[in-house]
Amino acid sequence: MYFKKSIGILSVISISFFNTSFGQALDPNHTVGSIPANNYMYSVSDYSEGFYVTLEDFINKKTTKINPVERRTIVGLEKKLIHKNSIVDHVFLYTIADQTKLTGVFAVSLNGNLYVQQKNFRKYAVKGDKSEEGDNPNSYHRVLQAGKFLYLEAELANGWSKGLAYGSGGAIGGVIGSSMNRLKGIVFDINKKEFNVLKDCKDFNEFLTSYQVENVKCENKKIDIITVRENINKIIK
Repeated sequence: MYFKKSIGILSVISISFFNTSFGQALDPNHTVGSIPANNYMYSVSDYSEGFYVTLEDFINKKTTKINPVERRTIVGLEKKLIHKNSIVDHVFLYTIADQTKLTGVFAVSLNGNLYVQQKNFRKYAVKGDKSEEGDNPNSYHRVLQAGKFLYLEAELANGWSKGLAYGSGGAIGGVIGSSMNRLKGIVFDINKKEFNVLKDCKDFNEFLTSYQVENVKCENKKIDIITVRENINKIIK
C-alpha cells in the first residue's frame, strides 16, 4: 500500500513539473516577471490609446489617460498643426486644452500610431550609444516597424562632437553642430530595456551578427539608411 501511494505522489509531481516547465516554454505569450519571453512578437496594436509615462508602464502596457494631445511640426517657430490623417515620423505633442508641449512621457499611443520620446534613446541606450543625441529631446518618434523588436529612426549625432562645434561660438558653430545630425536606425529591444543606435557599418554588422544575418559591405565605414531598412525587414518578423 505504501509503495502504491509513493508511485501516485511521484506521478502527480512529475505531471506538475511538466506543466509548469515545458508547458510555459511552449506558450509564446509566457512572461518572465513582467517582461515577455524572447519569442514574443510585438505589435503597435498591443498598445491601447493613451500615455505610457515610464518605461515600466510601457513594458507592462499600463496606460494613463491624460488630456488629449495633438501633433505639431518640429520645424519653424509656429509649430504648425499636423492633419490627423497625415503620417509623420517625428513630431512634437501638445495638449489641446492649454497648448503645452508634452514632456516627461516615455511613449504615447495616438490614432493607431506609437510614438517614443527622443530623450529616452540616450537614457536607455546600450553601452557605446550614450553620447548619441538629437536636437529635440522632448520630441517624439513614430515606431516604424514592430515584431521581434521595435524599429524607429531619428536624426542623431555624437554629443561630444556637437558640443565642440557649438563651443566654437556664433552662428557658424551652430550650423556646424546641427549639420552633424544624420538619420539613423534605432532598435528598441523591449526585453532588454535598451535602445541600440545603428551608428555605422561596424555597429550595424554587429547587430546583424547577433541575429545570424550575413554582414553588409559599406563604403568609408558608413551605413546608408536604405540598407538598414532592407535588413531590418529581413529580421524583425
